[in-house]
Amino acid sequence: MSTKALRKEEEESLLRRADDLCRQNNLRLTPIRERVYRELVQSGGPVGAYDLVDRLSSEKKRLAPVTIYRALDFLRDAGLVHRLATQNSYVISHGQPDVNAMKIMFVDSKTGETIEVHSTEVAAAVRKAAEQAGFKSVSPFMEVEGEIAR
Repeated sequence: MSTKALRKEEEESLLRRADDLCRQNNLRLTPIRERVYRELVQSGGPVGAYDLVDRLSSEKKRLAPVTIYRALDFLRDAGLVHRLATQNSYVISHGQPDVNAMKIMFVDSKTGETIEVHSTEVAAAVRKAAEQAGFKSVSPFMEVEGEIAR
């Protein structure tokens, strides 16, 4: 199977997962939300909100940034995308970790490439550190910036 065919198959799988997740949780994947998600899926990496405005606007009508931010907020709350603070951008989620794991997003600071990993060991260490600090973690997500070894 060619890389292009594999990529298309992966894109379709992610789009089906988004649709299924929204149906299961009685969430509405409106046309603009779907367009934003599809653009993120097709981009294959982090994309900024204003880049999405540019990509999804037409010559006749420019989308308002608030429209894109609302769609991104919905997609983030639904667990379909992550906001990368280090890049001020958004990237698709490749699924939720099991209940005892933490999602870690490794971000290459030069290329913006991301690698998503789910780890129970890191989750346990963070829970223990939070407990010792008297802190209750509400987001099982960690972002680590660095360089991907090649």
